[in-house]
Amino acid sequence: MDVCIFYFSGTGNTKWVADKFVENFSYKGMEAEAHSIELLEPVKVKELAAESRILMFAYPVYGSYIPEPMKRFVDEFPPLHLHNEIAIVCTQMMFSGDGAWFYHDAFEEKGYKVKWTYHFIMPSNVSIRLFPLPYTSDQHKIKKILAKCEKKIVEAVDNINMNVPSLTGSSTLSYILGLMQRPFYKKYIKRPFKTPLKADHDACVKCMRCIQICPESNIRLSDGEIVFGNECTLCLRCYNFCPKTAITAYGVRHKKNKPTYKGPEGFDPALIAKRKDLMDFME
Repeated sequence: MDVCIFYFSGTGNTKWVADKFVENFSYKGMEAEAHSIELLEPVKVKELAAESRILMFAYPVYGSYIPEPMKRFVDEFPPLHLHNEIAIVCTQMMFSGDGAWFYHDAFEEKGYKVKWTYHFIMPSNVSIRLFPLPYTSDQHKIKKILAKCEKKIVEAVDNINMNVPSLTGSSTLSYILGLMQRPFYKKYIKRPFKTPLKADHDACVKCMRCIQICPESNIRLSDGEIVFGNECTLCLRCYNFCPKTAITAYGVRHKKNKPTYKGPEGFDPALIAKRKDLMDFME
């Protein structure tokens, strides 16, 4: 296989980018596959790494930092097999500084060479009311953003196909911009911390969808109520995809008359999350 893409996607943006890479690689006659890291067992990861020439890691950046599920995946990734080359792809709302380059040392310590890093601007998934960040649930507006992104994906595929290196985020300025974000993220948002997400028990209907789609198995049903642990990675799946918008953030529930962000059209987080035996999450 030419390219294997390992991705973590909270609310669908990074999955969309990974799928578009696969689509555009195929136009170039390159065989490519995209895999959600939540669905992969270690044995399968080793097989994919061994049979692929280029390994791509795709994830959203949080405060110019790597999400915990992807960080753990990279840290546990097997050492160099043959002559794999690495591409790192980050999705972001506006900018991340060195988001894609930030964790390159972890790959190089395993013997891999990071040859391509890219940042792609995607629709914001931060629907939380207390965060004054613009977002839209209008699919027409979302598609306009995606169309711009796809043009850049086509350019990136051309670079990779022609073996032209591209290291977005590796400059000193990018490092400074990233450094401006990481301390705040690490201190106030990055776990371990007491999650700001809770269930509004009056609105919650105990459908347990939040339990099923949580990538960190951080949500449980205890004494008949939905409760959150302290392993939240703030992917916002539960908040954005609760059918009753019954998840509160910092004690505030989402506006009932304003839809949350649910990713590119057709995205379903249940399709990229590991299936759970709900009995294991009931106390």
